[in-house]
Amino acid sequence: MSRLEGRFRPAWMTAHNLTGLWQSSLHILGRLFCIGLVLVLVGAVAASRAILPPENAKLAAASIIHISPGASGSDIAELLRQEGIIRSQRAFNAAVRLMGLEQSLKAGDYQLSPGMDLLKVMEHLEAGQVATVRVTIPEGLTLDAVADRLAAQGLVDKERFLTLARDDSLIYGDNPPIEKPTRSLEGYLFPDTYFFVRNQPEEEIIKRMVHRFVQVVEPLKETASLPAGFTWHDIVTLASIIEKEVMVAREAPIVSAVFWNRLRIDMPLQSDPTVQFILQESRKLYYSDLATDSPYNTYKYKGLPPGPIASPGLNSIKAALEPADVDYLYFVAKGDGTHAFSRTFQQHRQARARYGY
Repeated sequence: MSRLEGRFRPAWMTAHNLTGLWQSSLHILGRLFCIGLVLVLVGAVAASRAILPPENAKLAAASIIHISPGASGSDIAELLRQEGIIRSQRAFNAAVRLMGLEQSLKAGDYQLSPGMDLLKVMEHLEAGQVATVRVTIPEGLTLDAVADRLAAQGLVDKERFLTLARDDSLIYGDNPPIEKPTRSLEGYLFPDTYFFVRNQPEEEIIKRMVHRFVQVVEPLKETASLPAGFTWHDIVTLASIIEKEVMVAREAPIVSAVFWNRLRIDMPLQSDPTVQFILQESRKLYYSDLATDSPYNTYKYKGLPPGPIASPGLNSIKAALEPADVDYLYFVAKGDGTHAFSRTFQQHRQARARYGY
């Protein structure tokens, strides 16, 4: 050791003391490390319990969670915890702040499951991946029946829907589906499977269904040639009657031919569904019903009724445009979904007797 080193080194700092000090420091650091490791592990376990889905989450079904407009991150966290989607509000709020999503979580109805991890839940809320309601509108439903089906799914207020469906502004918009004035969208809400968002305005739902009608009919307009004196409104009206008469798709062009043949010779269509439309009942008709005074009564008045009696599908619209090349004037139901067709009234009477009418 040099004199200089000895001069500035304290007396107690011997080699033995330095070794002891070093060992003590290592011991303290070791204990601190162990304590820190334990804290980290405890924190990790706590965090995982807070962030991971609740126990038995995979057994729970998904549910619709409504996030109200203006709800804060804390409000959303509390709701998600109450619904069993997350374990900890604190963990959710911390993650929202860490990812800078305080102003990005969107209102709406979300289909969330307790089996989803926290990041997936946040991803849905940030992207606005709201739940949709699948609803199928089959062919042949009246406007009232369409409203009933949508209302049953909680998508519309029935009365408001029907009022709007009779609003000319929704009929004659930028892309009107018809050329002839009408007071109703009866027949123009195209039957299809739709996916709507809850709380979607009735106007948007109606416009969506009318737009679907336009999508289907526009290509037909490019190739179809209408008979002289007939409009597309007439075609949709006839298609709606065909839709209500036919149960087996292959018969649609034949039924169409029967009606076109009658129209050409100024013979009443005599279609039961037109009277049932007036009565708003799909029951067996009596002779007294056939005397009902309404322009929709095709027993009492010749020609087509003022408008459609239901929403026709594509098959019926095509059948109205392309009737079969047959000379039938009559048909009667066989009872198995098909019909017996006749050229003369005598043949028709025999068919009626054969099938129990």
